[in-house]
Amino acid sequence: MPIPSRLRLAFALLTLHSVDGLEAATNVLPRWREPLSVLNEHVVALNENLIAAESPDTPVPALPPAFRAACAQLLPRFMLGAGDTLVFDRIHGPESPFPDHHPLRQLASVRTVLARLALSEGDTAGALALVRQNLALARTMLRAQNGLIPIINSVSVWQSALDGVHALALAPALTAPEAQALLAELQTDAGLAQLAPARALRGEFTYVYRIIVERMPQTDDPDLLLSSVSTLGMSPPEPLQPGEIGLGLTDHPLLDPAATLAAYEADLAPYFAALAHSARYPRGLYEATTSVTLDAYRQELGHFFTYAVGETPPTLTDIALARADLLAATNPVGKLLALFLTPPWRVYASLAYRRDAQRSALCGLLAWRIHGGPTTWEV
Repeated sequence: MPIPSRLRLAFALLTLHSVDGLEAATNVLPRWREPLSVLNEHVVALNENLIAAESPDTPVPALPPAFRAACAQLLPRFMLGAGDTLVFDRIHGPESPFPDHHPLRQLASVRTVLARLALSEGDTAGALALVRQNLALARTMLRAQNGLIPIINSVSVWQSALDGVHALALAPALTAPEAQALLAELQTDAGLAQLAPARALRGEFTYVYRIIVERMPQTDDPDLLLSSVSTLGMSPPEPLQPGEIGLGLTDHPLLDPAATLAAYEADLAPYFAALAHSARYPRGLYEATTSVTLDAYRQELGHFFTYAVGETPPTLTDIALARADLLAATNPVGKLLALFLTPPWRVYASLAYRRDAQRSALCGLLAWRIHGGPTTWEV
């Protein structure tokens, strides 16, 4: 049966989701979308990898005057005022697009590169303004995101903003008051590394996992249910083709949605507790919790798991072994969904903490600029 290719398609589609939110009067995105589209046209025409030029360790690109003039007209339209928010479109599972995240990442990159260019031309005040606007953008995105793809984009904007801070911290012309203003901004963001992963984990459960589990069909046909699993329920399940051999009908309970969701929430509970308890990244938590659970599921499903992800047509022996393990397992398709859909939490939880470590280091560099230190700046 052609499950493997459909599974690969499902995993690809799993990355295509956005952030949920209620429309609010403070949401700036509706008025930003048109100028963001115009900015994108200018960046595409520039044909320059701006993200690669964000780090102060790389050469400052020479941006054409026409591009800089266009940015001078567009960038004032992306100012965040007091009370402004970013309210992303509601999602309905992994098939929902997230059109706002990439343009915001692009906006951050343009600002950072322009800030580095301003520094190279002696315009420290202009660079400082651009970097502070990026810090506000990153802060607002991290507080608004829900889910794994959104946190990747939001943390990437934070990275860009911090690269701009780093460039300023290295600039000889940075004054102590300017360094103090940047330091105050960074200290404001001390709690983002705890907030952002918690919102990402909760959003992934609420807007992806739960939706997929609840739209799985109720059927006593394992192969029909596997077809739905392979497309994450986004397409009608396909029965076996004539001549294909499969597991056959069974009265064994295949999927218990309530138990599946409860097990997933139980897996998330220690992460929420750890994130609420400490400002430090919870090292070893994934290995002690999620990894143990998923390994147990994989062992329990045995040949049924092998059958579901098999790359070659099953033999009659394969079918017999898979059916036996299917009938011996409790909630087998629920556990299969957990194996397919549970992300490597340690990777995503660490994203924001890595940026927070960079933020803390930059606080130290800025403190040196304000107060001096026991050695020279070059050292």
